[in-house]
Amino acid sequence: MTVYENLAFPLQCRRWDRARIDAKVQQVAEALDLHGRLKQPARGLTADDKQLISLGRGLVRDDVAAVLMDEPLTVIDPQLKHLLRRKVREITEQFRPTVIYVTHDQYEAMSFAQEVLVMKDGRAVQQGTPEQLFEAPSSTYVGYFIGSPAMNVLTVDQGDGSLALGGRTLSAAWGIPHSTTEVQVGVRPEYVKIVTDPGPNTFPGRLRGVTDHGAQRVLEVEVAGQLVRTKTPREEGVPPGEEVLVHLPRAKVLPYADGQLVLRSS
Repeated sequence: MTVYENLAFPLQCRRWDRARIDAKVQQVAEALDLHGRLKQPARGLTADDKQLISLGRGLVRDDVAAVLMDEPLTVIDPQLKHLLRRKVREITEQFRPTVIYVTHDQYEAMSFAQEVLVMKDGRAVQQGTPEQLFEAPSSTYVGYFIGSPAMNVLTVDQGDGSLALGGRTLSAAWGIPHSTTEVQVGVRPEYVKIVTDPGPNTFPGRLRGVTDHGAQRVLEVEVAGQLVRTKTPREEGVPPGEEVLVHLPRAKVLPYADGQLVLRSS
């Protein structure tokens, strides 16, 4: 089948007249940048063009409630993924369908979706906007899964209404009731800072490793026997020596009990 025939097939099954089919196919093909290949056999196209055809077959129909895309970029050349991702987003914004997009790539989910549903073992564990999942993961699992590097999760000691890390007081974004389960805190590497002066929520650590990520570096610091990652611009350089001070901003330190986010008390 040609590209045209692929796009027209769902409409032919609904007995649209030829003029109406042609107008709709031309509209969708133009949006997908396939208008110059409508007469070509679809089997001879690249994998990314075939994915666009699959999307087009859903978009040509007026009676589609939702378009399901199951791992659509898995077989795509890595160099072309960002181009196709941008094209898919442009098309969905133009035609405004509801798109259910299944992916294991958290970057795709966070950059593409307006609403993200995270699943584990076949069950939904959190639903929200990309910002909500990044800023307030409902569990340490979501914190690990969303973000690169993953959220720092640190086991802390709990006293009378206070938390401690390595024997030093640690303040979280909000207080938590005393718990008999394991208490942890989560803080994103983007918010962890290397500082020169001691202060509240500042802890001594030992620099264990540096990983380059283009314009950024990820520093790994051992604090109270646990690894803390911080993401810093390359121009900031690497602190001299191994001994450093790590600051965890209170507003970004989230409390977890038994792996679940402790809700803010009203």
